[in-house]
Amino acid sequence: MRAVSCYVHVPFCRHICYYCGFCRQKYNETLEEAWLNQIQKEIDDKHLTQLETLYFGGGTPNVLSASGLKRLCEMFRPYLDSVYEWTIECNPELVTYDQVKMFKQMGINRISLGVQTLNNSLLKSIGRHHTSDDVFKAIELCFEQDIRNVSVDLMFALPNQTIDDIKKDLQQIVQLNVPHLSIYSLQIEENSIFQKQNIQPIDEDLEADMYEMIVQFCKQNGFTHYEISSFAKNKFFSKHNMKYWSDQDFIGIGCGACGKEKGTLYENTKNLNVYLQKGPCPTLIQEDIKEQSFDSIMMSLRTIFGLDIQQWENKYQMNFRKQYQKVLQQYIPDHLQIINGHLIPTEKGFEILNTILVDFLEIH
Repeated sequence: MRAVSCYVHVPFCRHICYYCGFCRQKYNETLEEAWLNQIQKEIDDKHLTQLETLYFGGGTPNVLSASGLKRLCEMFRPYLDSVYEWTIECNPELVTYDQVKMFKQMGINRISLGVQTLNNSLLKSIGRHHTSDDVFKAIELCFEQDIRNVSVDLMFALPNQTIDDIKKDLQQIVQLNVPHLSIYSLQIEENSIFQKQNIQPIDEDLEADMYEMIVQFCKQNGFTHYEISSFAKNKFFSKHNMKYWSDQDFIGIGCGACGKEKGTLYENTKNLNVYLQKGPCPTLIQEDIKEQSFDSIMMSLRTIFGLDIQQWENKYQMNFRKQYQKVLQQYIPDHLQIINGHLIPTEKGFEILNTILVDFLEIH
């Protein structure tokens, strides 16, 4: 069965944020042209079929020129299914009326905004180049074009950030009426500016308190906590990410993209020069059946939909309840529950998910 989801990595950025360790390079129009040519070759080689979800991530996809972005969209439009979710990640300061109008014309129906925080001084301290006003304007432009499926990325555990700072961010997000929120704690990534500056992570207990406050606030304000880092109103779940979390294949296109086809994970080269000269040059990540089966458990338990036990047993040819009897006895019913054949984490389970997963892993 062919993958019905595709992730496209856009490696260009206008500026490099201090926390970022992703595959990225400062935008250059000459490189854009060569990169687009290589993307087209990759699409041709992949023989894409109908896509239910398409995701442009980065980097900063909306840093591309108007013509470049339109060309990228036109490459993928013929492969969209009759019902689809098409997301593009955007930096708020680059969002314009013409850009959002073009998104609408092309068929993009979901915008993921890299907000991180609405505190202007904190934004500067992490190397972002937008302001809270840019965020408000970007969301307004999306709504004006009737693109209602807007997701906001927020970061917490930033240097010098307080719980009150996060609460103020959340109060403003609620007023903006966006249906989806993703939260990320600051990780000091390898090759990031923060790592080079020797910035240290904040106290673990404070980080945990911040997370608990975010969960409680979002639930009180009508969001469903449907994945460990994701909240949605009115079932505006990320359909693309749900493919990852439910152990499905997805195609990765572009320099720095990851994918999974026929159950095998791969990573394309992160070196843009290599990509432009030789194509994706994917590195296959070889996993045995035990590693694959654990990955499936790990990803499924990130969500309130949990692990479909029967499906897992059919795929991996193991008896789940027998294999993990000790772990299940330890964590049911406080942290895990079995409902309609699905193993599902409780809210308490979300809070100690890493510990639970370590116990699953040790059985292997």
